[in-house]
Amino acid sequence: RNQDMYDPAKHHIISNASCTTNCLAPFAKVLCDEFGIKRGMMTTIHSYTNDQKILDARHKDPRRARAAAMSIIPTTTGAAKA
Repeated sequence: RNQDMYDPAKHHIISNASCTTNCLAPFAKVLCDEFGIKRGMMTTIHSYTNDQKILDARHKDPRRARAAAMSIIPTTTGAAKA
């Protein structure tokens, strides 16, 4: 929770982080303010990622080696880092 740390005199570049974080953050803030949050879990459905193959091809993460349009493939997100 860093929304009070923004200083327009110092902070000229603001990152939106990830789309997942942007969707979850407002809802999580309301829950946290009203009830508190000790821990949580979320899931998301996302379009193809930038490094996900459109055809079956080699990738260091086997889940991203599958053709994106052929299957629903579980993969990772950077939302927790954002």
